[in-house]
Amino acid sequence: MNMEAIASIRMSNNKKRFSDEQIKSLEFMFEAESRPESRMKQRLADELGLQPRQVAIWFQNKRARSKTKQIEHEYNNLKAEFEKLASNYELLKRENQSLLLQLQKLKNILGEKS
Repeated sequence: MNMEAIASIRMSNNKKRFSDEQIKSLEFMFEAESRPESRMKQRLADELGLQPRQVAIWFQNKRARSKTKQIEHEYNNLKAEFEKLASNYELLKRENQSLLLQLQKLKNILGEKS
């Protein structure tokens, strides 16, 4: 095993997951304030038995995930709207061609009668 693999294993073993209760508290706080002040992060860290840096990083990651979800949601809405507009455009284009054919036929009929 090379040194990078060993370091990677050590890092993953040292990585501590938050408990469900800690996550619920963090999520509740995030709903109220996505950018809490350092005093609030310190208080929250003390209450949850975490390091202030862990709380700060959790909030930073949560904001990034929230922004990503928001962008995905907006993208899906825009994509659906685009597809609807493209479909309407194709329908109008076919209707226009049909009307142009009808117009040409009527012009031909008028031309024959003159």
